[in-house]
Amino acid sequence: MTTHTARLFIAAASLLLFLVPACSDPVRERFERAEKAFLEKKMDAALADYRSIPTDFPQSRYAPTALLRQGDLFGSYYRNAEAAVEVYGSLLFNYPGSSEAPLALKRRAEIRLLHFFDYASAVGDLERIRTRYPRFEQMDSVMLLLAKAYGGLPDPARQAKVLSELTEQYPDSPRVMEARWMNAYVLLAQAQYAEADREFREILSLVSDRKEAARARWGIAQAMEGTGDLEEALVQYEAIREDGEDPEFIAKKVERLKNRLKTR
Repeated sequence: MTTHTARLFIAAASLLLFLVPACSDPVRERFERAEKAFLEKKMDAALADYRSIPTDFPQSRYAPTALLRQGDLFGSYYRNAEAAVEVYGSLLFNYPGSSEAPLALKRRAEIRLLHFFDYASAVGDLERIRTRYPRFEQMDSVMLLLAKAYGGLPDPARQAKVLSELTEQYPDSPRVMEARWMNAYVLLAQAQYAEADREFREILSLVSDRKEAARARWGIAQAMEGTGDLEEALVQYEAIREDGEDPEFIAKKVERLKNRLKTR
């Protein structure tokens, strides 16, 4: 072997030694195979690979992500809520410090809230996110879910508190408007008419859609009736005669209020 050939051989061998570790990671290969199967909508194959990773390679950095994918598949594709909750629980038990943990908690809370109507358990999961993962990037969504869960208990005081915190802490969140509507109706249901009136008027100043504006004015009118200010309630009802969801009902409401004012 010539000196030149020997050098080429050594260089090639060194290159192979460099490449082998990068190409011989069985966990990564299996995870990427699962991801590819998922994108190709081969869900059974994807699930099989996702399930095998935390079993065969529990110390792998791919294990918590594989568990999260499993839970998502069970919940959204296979419609097996019980299995999804169990998998998310396994992720939280085995990898509580992983970046996937708060998302698993949120997904589990969504299932408990929207599928099982287990409001107390949903509250527990969502409050746990606020306590243990305060920098979770989806905290605005967590707080909106938490408000809905408190509404189901029911715990209107805590619900109103969470909604208020959401609008104050995340004013630019796309979920703030939904939170404002929810808070306004919660206050109205609690007979906190002055506070409800303030919330509905704030909403009215923010919306541009005529139907949304009519909905806000309806809330103002209801709050004004609650305070006994029938004149202002009448003004608001009159303003939505044509834009309300039920013009005939509003017309009758207006007539009844006019009659009440005449008898004063």
